[in-house]
Amino acid sequence: MKSVLILALGLVLLEVTALPAAAQTVLHLSETARVSVRPDELVATFKIGAASLSAAESQNRVNLLVAKALEQVKLVAGVVSATGSYQVWHSSQPEQWNAEQTLDLHGRDGTALLRLVGTLQAQGMTLSRLGWRVAGNTARTAKAEATRMALGNLRARADDASGVLGMRFQSFREVRLDGAPPNMGPMPRMMAEKAGAAAPNAEAEDVAVEATVEADIVLQPGPAAPPVKR
Repeated sequence: MKSVLILALGLVLLEVTALPAAAQTVLHLSETARVSVRPDELVATFKIGAASLSAAESQNRVNLLVAKALEQVKLVAGVVSATGSYQVWHSSQPEQWNAEQTLDLHGRDGTALLRLVGTLQAQGMTLSRLGWRVAGNTARTAKAEATRMALGNLRARADDASGVLGMRFQSFREVRLDGAPPNMGPMPRMMAEKAGAAAPNAEAEDVAVEATVEADIVLQPGPAAPPVKR
């Protein structure tokens, strides 16, 4: 009798373990969120050049002009300067040597920087680019906020989909975040080929910082769980 009972229990266990596992459904979703940001840093680029019959003379003039500009930049609080590419070339019409160097300026005090730009223009320096951009820290903060929004929206879509399918959310199998840093470079506002006495103008407008997230979501058969409070 005991042997028969053990055998019967063994058959029951065998039948239970042989039952197929509940089928899972993997749902792939993607969500993009955007945050509006006001540019908070003004950028100006100058091309400082000179020409003469001598390469040495042309370079000397450029060096003096750049040095003078840098001295003036030091007088304006909050403006950061950086010298850029330096070029020297010979032209035949007219016959002369040309030298040129770029000077980049940026700062958060737009009024002060625009006033400085007008001063440098009046001294004969050519403004090649002027525009607002989103500063690095501001862009990273906006990117993080957009990422949080995208993740929240993606989870809400997962809950909605599971309810429509008559299933329930189990877990995220894989989540992929947009790893590219926000590109908030300067937006050109004007080109100036001639010196002017009045300071130029540059108006900022909101730009969008976006983040995209993708996820593989595991759903299980069964009633959907109560929605997650956010």
